[in-house]
Amino acid sequence: MKTLSPTSAPSSYHILNGDALLDKFPHAAVPGECIVARECLVVGDVSGASLEEFWESRARFISQTYGESSEGYYQRVVGEFEKMQALPAGSEVNLWFEEDLYCQVNLWFCLSLLRVKASQLNLYIVKPHTLNGQPDWRGFGPMTTEDLAAAYREREVISQHDVELLSQCWQAYKEDNRERLRELSTVHSDAFPYLQTVCEAHLDRFATGGADGRPQQVLRDIISEKQTDDFSTIYAEFFRRAGVYGFGDTQVKQLLDTL
Repeated sequence: MKTLSPTSAPSSYHILNGDALLDKFPHAAVPGECIVARECLVVGDVSGASLEEFWESRARFISQTYGESSEGYYQRVVGEFEKMQALPAGSEVNLWFEEDLYCQVNLWFCLSLLRVKASQLNLYIVKPHTLNGQPDWRGFGPMTTEDLAAAYREREVISQHDVELLSQCWQAYKEDNRERLRELSTVHSDAFPYLQTVCEAHLDRFATGGADGRPQQVLRDIISEKQTDDFSTIYAEFFRRAGVYGFGDTQVKQLLDTL
């Protein structure tokens, strides 16, 4: 496991959900070391009785699906999560995650890793701006460096209650315990007001009574209504109708392949 020196390491850390945010992070206005969560846990195998078995499942899935070597996965992905586990007690830890399902599942996992030492850390959530009082599923994408610095100043505390709640959400998600996830989604959290929205979006992914899951049905409706197979058109419309999923073009292409 990677170690961070308590004496030389910065007291402030930023856990970012992906390299796109790292590329435009406002380093000049926001001090601290960045750690990148390079995962897409919203898709693929998340099995494993231990963390080591979990990494093996993910490395295999990422290799088969995206062509990343197992060695590359452990270096670029696992290495960053190990940094999170090694954060020194007393650190300020800012988690930059968007409101959609893709980002929230990654956040749940990150908090499950931090759960053991959460009481020794000062945890904050940094969120993208809302749009007319509703979540903007574009997340940090359209925000400038000045906007990002402002979002940091408006960060919210992640309480021990939130850590426990979202860690349990991760466990229910990992175990595919849908009833448990449905129960957890109704627990109130000031810092995560859209928890029920994203949990319901996940639960709607599953086919019931012979009908498609919500994402597949949205794609069928788009193709039928637009009478097109142009992927750019389909993806833009999917994001407009089902932005809550936060799927990138790769995930939408994979969904199209299942139809």
